[in-house]
Amino acid sequence: MKRHCGARKAKTLIELANHSVGSPSATHYYKLHLKQLLAEYDLACEQLEVVEKEISTVLERIPFAKSILAIKGISVISLAGILGEAGGLSLMAVVGDDLLIKR
Repeated sequence: MKRHCGARKAKTLIELANHSVGSPSATHYYKLHLKQLLAEYDLACEQLEVVEKEISTVLERIPFAKSILAIKGISVISLAGILGEAGGLSLMAVVGDDLLIKR
């Protein structure tokens, strides 16, 4: 089995890359763009935390929310989505094993 020397191949690639087409200052602009993307990501994470805290505060005022959150797999966000789509569960009735809408 023929083996290739990784260091030798890496040196060759680096030498070829130094003489290839492209602007030498491009890496600076890529780094700048990457910093901007990371700043946007950090801002989005901070905004998400604020929204999640607000959702938790609202759910604390709903009497049955804690018991639904005790169900494995139901998070604060998923419960808020369910309640937002269903418009509240007070319009629902359980008949046997089925959940029906009261009319």
